Amino acid sequence: MSARNFVIRGAAPQEAALRVLIVPHAGGGAASGLAFAQHAPADWLVATARMPGRESRIREDVPELPGLVDDVVATLHALPGTAPLIVVGVCSGAVIGLEAVRAVQREDGGRAGGPVAGLVAVSQWAVTERPRPGRPSLRDTDEPARVLEILEEFGGVPASLAANAEMFALVLPAIVADMRAVEDYASEPEPLLACPLLTVFGDGDELCPDERTADWSLFSEDVRSVLVPGGHMLLTEDPGALVGALADSLDHFTAVRR
Repeated sequence: MSARNFVIRGAAPQEAALRVLIVPHAGGGAASGLAFAQHAPADWLVATARMPGRESRIREDVPELPGLVDDVVATLHALPGTAPLIVVGVCSGAVIGLEAVRAVQREDGGRAGGPVAGLVAVSQWAVTERPRPGRPSLRDTDEPARVLEILEEFGGVPASLAANAEMFALVLPAIVADMRAVEDYASEPEPLLACPLLTVFGDGDELCPDERTADWSLFSEDVRSVLVPGGHMLLTEDPGALVGALADSLDHFTAVRR
């Protein structure tokens, strides 16, 4: 796989104590993980997945969910280094990250202690939640105002992006394609993750109240939830809080404790 499918910052692969792969929110490119990397400890290697349809891959079509999952699985296999690997999925990226970790888990025979040391789901309600009947769908409209209205139900877009009209127009197709890929997604807890799961939410995130996030506890035998100051867009608006939540929870991940 070409290195253009991810961007690495931080420790050199052979020296890293921890590898982190960020699967960003809808429309997010590899640049969305740079602030996280700047806040991360010096011995972390921080990679951010660059999905189809953005940045240097902007000419590629954004596939449906299975294709996005395959893309992340290929990235997981291509990352350099041997340090424990934690996948951090943000918003819709948590759906892709969950299915990518499950796919790698299947390849590895579902054993504990496999190639992924842990999954972190950030700012994403539990995926057991089924789309409500009659809910407006992005697949049913291309009308710009209606698209933005529907996107608000999924958390909207980062304020810094919305304020830049030219950049927003450039990335909106990828945002919409990513959300179309996951908007009808729901999953039972099985197959359980063979690794620990950490969930992280902002205390001001109205989209992720306790009643919408509690079912994450069913997806692994080892689950921890952390609440940090902030809203829904933690990766872009509160990256330091997100780094702190992971750094303070490394004892949760068995492979990292060894």
